[in-house]
Order: sequence, then C-alpha cells, then structure tokens
Amino acid sequence: MTRPPRLKTRLLTRLRHDADRGSVSLWVIMFAFVTLALLVLVVDGGQVIIAKSRAADIAEQAARAAADDINPGALRNGQVTIDPAACQVPGPASELVSTYQKGVGVQASMQNCQIGTDPQGAPDVTVEVQVSMKPFIPVNPFAAINVTATETAFLACGTADARVAC
Repeated sequence: MTRPPRLKTRLLTRLRHDADRGSVSLWVIMFAFVTLALLVLVVDGGQVIIAKSRAADIAEQAARAAADDINPGALRNGQVTIDPAACQVPGPASELVSTYQKGVGVQASMQNCQIGTDPQGAPDVTVEVQVSMKPFIPVNPFAAINVTATETAFLACGTADARVAC
C-alpha cells in the first residue's frame, strides 16, 4: 500500500519538471554556435598572421634577389651598383615572387620595387609584396584577405653594425 503514494509523488514531480525540458538543449546549441564562430575567427586570425609572415618572407627574398643583380657595366668602372632592370617585371624580384607563388600555392604579387641608396651610401632595393588568402568561411565583406609587407635589402660591404658602401 505504500506504492500508490510514492507513484503519485513521482508523477507530480515529473510533471513539475516537464516545463524545464529542452532548456539545456537550447543552451547547448547556442554555446556550440558561439564556440564554432570563435573557432572560425581564431583559425582565420592565425591564417592572417601566417600570410603576413609569408608576405614578409617573399618580399625579403625578392629584395635580396634584386640586390644581387649587380650592374656589370658600372662594375667595370669600379662602381658597385644594382642593375636598373632588377626591379622590372621580367627581373629577379618578379621572377622570385612568381616562382614562390607556384611552389607554395600562395597568391602573391609584387606591388612595388624601388632601387635607392641608404644613408651610408650603399645601394638598396625595397620590395613590397601582397599576399591574398581566402578565409575559412568566405562571406561578402571577407571574401579575400590581403596583407602586404615591405622589406629592404642592402648591397653593402662590412657587417650589419658597420655597413659601408662598396
């Protein structure tokens, strides 16, 4: 005879808790959506940092390739200068950017290349490279992310602390 009151208590308790059913499921769905959105932002942010590093690496290597292109005519006269064709489109800098792009699968383009002279009088080359990447979920405002980097290479004798023109 003790069973009926216990059963009645269970049914009343169950009916009271039925109003709360599904509230945890809704919370889990919202939490999962927010977590996935944050995960996408973290992944895309990491990709942007990697793209910036790649752009700096490509620009640095392109600047070095252009700075290594010494003008042979000026060298015969005793002057060490960079060949003016080093920054042109069929030149060492642009060829390095296109070669790097093919090897790694990165969308990279040379935006600017200038031959100049640093304050100590040594010739230098400054190259600006743009790297494009597609985000994890490409949506209209962020269909492509473009990062640029500018690097300079010096054609000089001496050490990094005591650089002099050759």
